[in-house]
Amino acid sequence: MVYRHTDVQLSFESFDCGLGTSLSPDNEWVKLASLIPWQKLDEAYQSVFNKSAGRAAKPFRELYGAELIKQRTHLSDAKLVEAIRDTPAFQYFMGRTRYEAKIPFNASTLTYFRRRASKISDLIRNIITDEVREKLEAIVPGAHVLITDATAVPIKIQFPQDASLLNKARLNLEEMVFKMAQGLQVAIPRTYKRLAKATWTEYSRHPGRQAKARRKQIKAQLQYIRRDLRYVDELLSQGGEAHLTEWQINRLAVVRKVYDQQKYMYDNKTHSVPDRIVSLSQPYIHPIVRGKAKARVEFGAKIDCSILDGVIDVERFDFESFNESTDLAATLDHCWDTLGQYPDEVLADTLYRTRA
Repeated sequence: MVYRHTDVQLSFESFDCGLGTSLSPDNEWVKLASLIPWQKLDEAYQSVFNKSAGRAAKPFRELYGAELIKQRTHLSDAKLVEAIRDTPAFQYFMGRTRYEAKIPFNASTLTYFRRRASKISDLIRNIITDEVREKLEAIVPGAHVLITDATAVPIKIQFPQDASLLNKARLNLEEMVFKMAQGLQVAIPRTYKRLAKATWTEYSRHPGRQAKARRKQIKAQLQYIRRDLRYVDELLSQGGEAHLTEWQINRLAVVRKVYDQQKYMYDNKTHSVPDRIVSLSQPYIHPIVRGKAKARVEFGAKIDCSILDGVIDVERFDFESFNESTDLAATLDHCWDTLGQYPDEVLADTLYRTRA
């Protein structure tokens, strides 16, 4: 696939919205379109394509604009393309010259775009922050104040969920056993999946379940998983791995770790284990103890952020908990690289005030 450079969009007065009237200059998407350095971003996006022939890719502004709209409206990819079809301001923001009452592209196109754009994500962020910082400096010149703090990026995780996590692992193993047995043309082992399903259904129908019932259910699920893992190992020894997808092979490794962790917590009657997995689809998400009034434990990545002249930078990103006090020196060095000088004032929590 090749990428061909596109011209800068016409002014909003020239945009044909097809409704007998023009867009308002006070529209938020019209204002935002004039603030983003589309030309520089478009040139940076060309570096992703190394071919000079083939089908032309969609313009960067069209797809990146759609991503910005998605982040603002919190729509899914499928709902997003429908909203773009029905909103002239969205199409103007994406660089269209006139309004067209049709879906601009397939929703799956955004998935491929995110994959390409991730290669230059740092470059995109630097271009935008430099542009914003330059415009803010022209409007509000003066002292440089640096604000730094750490927070967690929340991700919706069902917790506590030991029993449901094990139930999902059991269902994945049963599917793997069935698929490998069929591929090897051997008898399908007896997994007692009907009994396991009945046991789980009876347990899940009582939302106010007590600790004793929960522990009983965890014990039952651990026994089912142990049996299924034994069947999986037997089929793998016969060459069953060839009949599993790459996704299933990766999921199997996660399930093994989940079983070991849950077995350890069950035997030792504890709810804590190093690198505890709370999601099969996102095994890198771990509980982070924050000690906040709203929630003592949060799930997601922990980030150390700084605000300098109205521009936010992520100084550190990690899915494991860390002590942000050690990042202040690196944050100040980043400020020096950006401005050529240290900030006139630093606002931070007392946690940052270490001897170093």
